[in-house]
Amino acid sequence: MPVSLTPPAHLPPPKPDHSHTRKPTSALGVFLWRYRMWFEATFVLSMLEPWEKILLITIFAVLFFLVCSGIIMYLPTHLGVMQNRAVYYLWGQEGGERLLWQWLGLTTGLHKEL
Repeated sequence: MPVSLTPPAHLPPPKPDHSHTRKPTSALGVFLWRYRMWFEATFVLSMLEPWEKILLITIFAVLFFLVCSGIIMYLPTHLGVMQNRAVYYLWGQEGGERLLWQWLGLTTGLHKEL
């Protein structure tokens, strides 16, 4: 009995359909596709369902927004507090900015005797 190795004339479509992972033809599409594939491979999003991807990215976006807003709103005030503590720890007294400017040698010009 002879064995035929010729493929059938019409193959069924692959399941699951991986058309979203095919490389696009335009330059901008290739650029965005490459970063999307890098992002999905780095954070193992390719194994998640679409609704899980949306949920996970939404959670991370909200957390990123909260951290960035906290840095923008809280960090400048905290840097001032840290500066006052550093002046106290270095000189043993609270002298404000005057001691810091004197120590740095920047008492000329605008920073005379605050």
